[in-house]
Amino acid sequence: MAKDCIARSLDNIDLSSLRDPAGIFELVEVVGNGTYGQVYKGRHVKTGQLAAIKVMDVTEEEEDEIKLEISMLKMYSHHRNIATYYGAFVKNSPAGQDDQLWLVMEYCGAGSVTDLVKKTKGNCLKEDWIAYICREVLRGLSHLHTHHVIHRDIKGQNVLLTENAEVKLVDFGVSAQLDRTVGRRNTFIGTPYWMAPEVIACDENPESTYDYRSDLWSLGITALEMAEGAPPLCDMHPMRALFLIPRNPPPKLKSKKWSKKFLNFVDRCLVKNYLHRPCTETLLHHSFIKELNERQARLMLKDHMDRTRKKKGEREGSEYNEYNTSDNEEDEVNEDEGEPSSIVNLPGESTLRREFLRLQQENKSQSEAQRQSQHQLHDQERYKRQLLADRQRRIEHQQEQRRVLEDVWVTFFQTANLFKDVFFFFFFHLKFTSFIHFTDVCVQKPCNGQQAKSISSSSSSFTPFIDPRLLQIPPPQSPQGNNPSKSLSLPYMCSNIVVFNHRKGSIVNVNPANIRPQSDTPEIRKYKKKFNAEVLCASLWGVNLLVGTESSLWLLDRSGQGKVYPLISRRRFQQMDVLEGLNVLITISGKKNKLRLYYLSWLRNKILRNDPEVEKKQGWTSIGDMEGCVHYKVVRYEKIKFLVIALKNAVEVYAWAPKPYHKFMAFKSFTSLPQKPLSVDLTVEEGQRLKVIYGSVNGFHAIDVDSGTTYDLYLPTHVSYFSHRNAQEACSIRPHAIIILPSSSGMELLVCYEDEGIYIDTYGRITKETVLQWGEMPASVAYLQSNQVMGWGDKAIELRSADTGDLEGVFMHKKAQKLKFLCERNDKVFFASVQSGGSSQIYFMTLGQNSLFNW
Repeated sequence: MAKDCIARSLDNIDLSSLRDPAGIFELVEVVGNGTYGQVYKGRHVKTGQLAAIKVMDVTEEEEDEIKLEISMLKMYSHHRNIATYYGAFVKNSPAGQDDQLWLVMEYCGAGSVTDLVKKTKGNCLKEDWIAYICREVLRGLSHLHTHHVIHRDIKGQNVLLTENAEVKLVDFGVSAQLDRTVGRRNTFIGTPYWMAPEVIACDENPESTYDYRSDLWSLGITALEMAEGAPPLCDMHPMRALFLIPRNPPPKLKSKKWSKKFLNFVDRCLVKNYLHRPCTETLLHHSFIKELNERQARLMLKDHMDRTRKKKGEREGSEYNEYNTSDNEEDEVNEDEGEPSSIVNLPGESTLRREFLRLQQENKSQSEAQRQSQHQLHDQERYKRQLLADRQRRIEHQQEQRRVLEDVWVTFFQTANLFKDVFFFFFFHLKFTSFIHFTDVCVQKPCNGQQAKSISSSSSSFTPFIDPRLLQIPPPQSPQGNNPSKSLSLPYMCSNIVVFNHRKGSIVNVNPANIRPQSDTPEIRKYKKKFNAEVLCASLWGVNLLVGTESSLWLLDRSGQGKVYPLISRRRFQQMDVLEGLNVLITISGKKNKLRLYYLSWLRNKILRNDPEVEKKQGWTSIGDMEGCVHYKVVRYEKIKFLVIALKNAVEVYAWAPKPYHKFMAFKSFTSLPQKPLSVDLTVEEGQRLKVIYGSVNGFHAIDVDSGTTYDLYLPTHVSYFSHRNAQEACSIRPHAIIILPSSSGMELLVCYEDEGIYIDTYGRITKETVLQWGEMPASVAYLQSNQVMGWGDKAIELRSADTGDLEGVFMHKKAQKLKFLCERNDKVFFASVQSGGSSQIYFMTLGQNSLFNW
């Protein structure tokens, strides 16, 4: 019968027949966000009376939910503890845009309970005030529950206060009408931290149900929020909280200062089995509520609110969303996939939550993992002797191949000295070597009657050897005679010259269009800027490059003439990544190696100086309280962004919580690891099981995220004993990279260490007899989007296939130098050289997208 009543009520609501609010109400300012729209402070035009106006876009998908909220407000808002509903209006929008629905309700000028708690010293309300607010909420819930309505989103943000300290419930966007005969619901909705265990269970088990007593659990969590400043698990990612709430014991008040009545009231609200939880009327007769001096508590609360309002000096709005300039949270600007706008309340998001919870289910195959671990150790012993012999043969083969290449390089480099402005590209393939000439990037010789102009970056000091099949250019004829001008015909030479107009100075644009012509020819260029400190890391921001050194953060303007802008000084930057869709730069920085988020809008303003409001705000925030961060990796799985962090002796896993949280939040922690992690990554096995992979001086190891089991993946003792000469170094290796191979469902890895790499699965079993063997010990190894692995040695840069380990190209140095990989995107790879005195210069390598990537 109740369902029929609601159905008839919805049928009677015709949104198109509602009046336009123009001339009746006007919007003053935004005061908050409701379930399906923003809430404004509004004013009645004729009388000047204030009202709360919720503004929502009227879409076909949400029309039923909007009608349901209107129906709930019409039928049940006539109660002293529920914000009064005044009426609804529809503001017509231009063609092609959704109309806007205005819901006009009673204005509560003192704000929400959550706001009051944040403004109160110690983030804690007095016990009498908490009792008063809980009693008023119970009265409002009693009214709803009597009419078989569940609010389903009780929390401090939805409990509002008037200037006279009256308490009002708001936001019926997720309320539900109970069937009078059954009296239960089985739909999942609410706000994570306040959500009752039985509501969460409905998403895991469709046969689970709950009733109005789920609101009383939420009230108990709200009481904890008023007493402790925040709900339990608030420092955890919302999805992690949803996983823990049904599994953890009920939360309790932490401090001993509270009365036994209050402690017992919270315990009664937070009974996990809702069938044993007391009803609303029973709690209204609890001693914590019944023995309250209402008049005195209300007067004291009003006095506190009045004093709080007079304090105008506090800084508000410093949360991250003040800096957010993007509505579409994407890691890459050119991706179509965005983030959901809230964590659970919107239609369709239960799918994301279900996938996330599925990843958290207890590992039922722990015994299998242990069995595989034993099998892995057996395999390692069996392969160790064979690998030692194979390793020696590979090293000798690589050394012989390198000697041949160096002899060829020396011969042609001596010839190259005859030409002032020309250097050589050498191509090798098995048993033959050929070469063609290319002009240096600073050449000023005329081509076809036109003057070739210089560009801002200077010439590089590398000679590349590339498989000729990778370049779709026929080898030229051998030069005849000693006349260098005849080495190549003029039209052919000009066809391979990279010609750019001289780029004039410009205001930095952090996201300009990339208008450089594509080239099939690999080339290396060097920026003129010489940094006085060692460059440790870099990340692309648009087309520009953020550069972190031992002492500062810089922006290299690649859209202009290579100008460098100082951003932050006297701070060390060890690692960084730009997440443009989230409007943040994530870094390991400072003397204590903290994990920090810098807001891109704040960094942009440090260059442009065009927004005084942004300049006043703090431009960064820390992720957790972690110090001594060694390495991190941002991993995206479906719509979830994970952040896995290696500390001195622990690994932390965080996950990005979108609006309204909009920050990385703790997901899981693994402390007291048997090995100290030096590098870390995260894989999702076959879309189901999360595993942390990390490297140490002993080898590579894995952590099953669900069970917390830690086991060894690969311990290359044969390499450490063979490579090091003294006993102190004998048991240590240097892990370079952990590469999760694509198209392996997260199950296969290429782990690179010392001067080789091995193919294993996530249980430590060797999957390929092939071993990736570098020609020399690399200082830095990186995986490229082209499914290639690049290693930077003292004498050369090697490019190898990630699938087979085969050598696909070598760029020889003119002189030995220390090189470090920085970042890559598409066909461009950025790296830095460390020169005498600790100074650095940055290079970028254009591999030639059409040739290398599509071959």
